[in-house]
Amino acid sequence: MKINLFSFEWFPFLTAVILHDRISWSIRLRWLAVIGFFSATLVSKYSLGLVVPYEIIWLLLAGLALINFIYYLIAKLFKEFTFISELIVLHVHIFFDLLFLTFIVHFSGGIENPIFLFYAFHVVISSIIFPGLIPLFFTTLVVLLFGSLIYLEYSGIIPHYNLFHTALHKNIIAISLIYFVFIVTVYVTAYICSTFMQIYRDIKKKIDLQNQQKTQFFHFTSHELKSPIIAIKSSLDGIIKNYAGQIDERGLNVLVRASKRSGQMIEILKELLELSKNRGLTKKEEGQLYDLNEILREVVNQDLAQAEAKNISVRCAISDQPAYMLGIRDDIKRVFVNLLSNAIRYTADDGRIDVSSHQEDGKLIITFNDTGIGISEKDLPNIFTEFYRSENAKKVVSFGTGLGLSLVKQIVENYQGTIEVSSQENQGSKFTLTLPLYLGTK
Repeated sequence: MKINLFSFEWFPFLTAVILHDRISWSIRLRWLAVIGFFSATLVSKYSLGLVVPYEIIWLLLAGLALINFIYYLIAKLFKEFTFISELIVLHVHIFFDLLFLTFIVHFSGGIENPIFLFYAFHVVISSIIFPGLIPLFFTTLVVLLFGSLIYLEYSGIIPHYNLFHTALHKNIIAISLIYFVFIVTVYVTAYICSTFMQIYRDIKKKIDLQNQQKTQFFHFTSHELKSPIIAIKSSLDGIIKNYAGQIDERGLNVLVRASKRSGQMIEILKELLELSKNRGLTKKEEGQLYDLNEILREVVNQDLAQAEAKNISVRCAISDQPAYMLGIRDDIKRVFVNLLSNAIRYTADDGRIDVSSHQEDGKLIITFNDTGIGISEKDLPNIFTEFYRSENAKKVVSFGTGLGLSLVKQIVENYQGTIEVSSQENQGSKFTLTLPLYLGTK
């Protein structure tokens, strides 16, 4: 059986967006490493009096900084990489980091300088991110690079730069012991990290399978219940319409309430179907490009009449700059509709709702801020939980599914976005969406 090591199933905790963020993080960390090591050389030269070829080390640091700047430009100009492309870039990052570290270790004292322990950082990173034999490859590369450096300095093929004016690099027993401990350390580190990550991957697969089975049950049950309830409601509505005059008032009220409850049940089943459809999906790689700001303006215009009926002022500060996302248009529209309709529903007459959007670091940040009933401190942690409704919401609207915000969170996370809420009871609520944008050419 052919195994694709770049398949998503091998990376259950990673997506292209997350990898891109990790690469951006590693770029920032590399700037700190360059500045930190340069500062350390200044201290060692002017305060400690250690003699090593500082000019060469500084040249290496400048080269590393230049490569890091190239990484930075690529990350800024070409943000929409595929998952495989991000993995390849990460491989290149680690490989060149190890080469530069080897040269820096050589020119700063070789085996005498304990900075060779920094090799372990890359072993840990590769073991956490990569599955299978890839961590073993990088660990072996580390062992070969450091071993080659020790041998070349010991044999005199390349010069050794004495850091403490000792002949440690010529002491075969000492360097053998240090190298042996180094090998054991990096391989054991790689084994421990890889083993734990494999356990996590296996657990993630089991959880995904259970979620899939739960989703299938939700979908089947909701679909099967929907048809008979629609038939019941249609029958009740038919009786009310055609025989209302022949039924006494109490009986008619019972039928009207039954029809209303049937309609509410149908809405619950519709939301359950939507929830089951969206649960467990990853970011949509198919679909079309659409402008999030355009959809947001469309939703606001559609709901203006509902807000005006309650004399609610809706103020918009939606960015004119296009904000493109790749995926299914109705998904995000459903999110906007849900959040805005909730704001209108739970804001009293003569209240205010502010809707805004702006771009920041390749993401669109959207806020819905209202002067409504707010959410109590005890209810706030649970508002995205399925079927949960806050106490003050029940007082305003007696019947609701408690699925709307759960569905919103599901969709937003499918697109690797985030949703946050800040609120106080009787002081309004603020929902903040952060959605990654498509930054390629349209």
